[in-house]
Amino acid sequence: MAQRKQLTWTELRVGLFVLVGLAILAVGIFYVTAPGVLGPKYRLRTFLPEVAGLATGAPARLDGVEVGNVEAIRVAPRVRGQAPEKNRNIEVVLRVDRRYQDDILTDSTVSLVTEGLLGNRYVNITRGFTGVPLKEGQELKGVEEKAIKEVVQRSADLLGNLNALSDEVRDLIAGVQEGRGTLGKLLTDEQAYAHLNSILAKSDQMVSNVQAGQGTLGKLVASEEIYQKANTAVGRVDTLLADIQAQKGTVGKLIYDPSLYDNAKQVAEKGNLLLTDVRAGKGTLGKLATDESLFVNLRDTSGHLAAATAKLNDNTTSAGKLFSDPKLYDNLAGLSGDLRLLVGDLRQNPKKFLRVKFALF
Repeated sequence: MAQRKQLTWTELRVGLFVLVGLAILAVGIFYVTAPGVLGPKYRLRTFLPEVAGLATGAPARLDGVEVGNVEAIRVAPRVRGQAPEKNRNIEVVLRVDRRYQDDILTDSTVSLVTEGLLGNRYVNITRGFTGVPLKEGQELKGVEEKAIKEVVQRSADLLGNLNALSDEVRDLIAGVQEGRGTLGKLLTDEQAYAHLNSILAKSDQMVSNVQAGQGTLGKLVASEEIYQKANTAVGRVDTLLADIQAQKGTVGKLIYDPSLYDNAKQVAEKGNLLLTDVRAGKGTLGKLATDESLFVNLRDTSGHLAAATAKLNDNTTSAGKLFSDPKLYDNLAGLSGDLRLLVGDLRQNPKKFLRVKFALF
């Protein structure tokens, strides 16, 4: 009997040890998975249009910081005599750590957020700044999750654009296959292929001729004579440069002879002296450049010439009649004709005009 009691006590101790271990393990699990699980809590309600993918126990986060979890999800009850609101379709009860009660105010909002593109959904609470803290059982304003909605809308727009683009590409490929347009003709027209093949053949023949040294281009590429001439020309240029550096020839003296620089400097100095004398009014050139009397004389002379030409154009004066009176021209023309006849008679019968008669008294 004593042995039986000892075994029972041993079993009891083992059971107690297992229970304590399980309790410690449960507390650790709760501490890791739900921070502050042992602290004071309070409940808040919110209404959302849909909660697809949201499960009971899902985390509730305040701007990304986990502050509680979803305690219950249920369909919002209908109110008799009122039409149901789409944005208040589902009621969600949140169990939130009371330490964050001063940050969840009446201007805070609740929305569902999807982790990644296709991840789990959780409740996100925005921190309030101007409102008052919400108390037990009060309602948080729910808003629709815009991010996933915008992604879906943009994906739909992208799919529509891709479908339109695929239709255009399909039409383009069909047109090319039917030989429409420039690209279609290039791909389907046998004549264009023949021309291209002919061009390639001629190009191949031309390259062969060049490699064989035929034609002007072939001689330029393959002939060593041109290379020798070019090498000789380069050698001559090198010799010419060496002679110039050695101060040989006219070019070498022009570049290296200091007397040329001295002469140019003297010419420049003399030119400066000449310009100084001209500006000072010295010499004939200086008087021409600076003396105003010359300008006055030239102006008077030009005026006299203008008056004289005006008189020549006027047929009332003697000089004007000499230039413009047609009678003078006619008289001179008649006189020249009479003189021509007189000279002709004199040549034919000079005795007629040279006869001398002597008389004695």
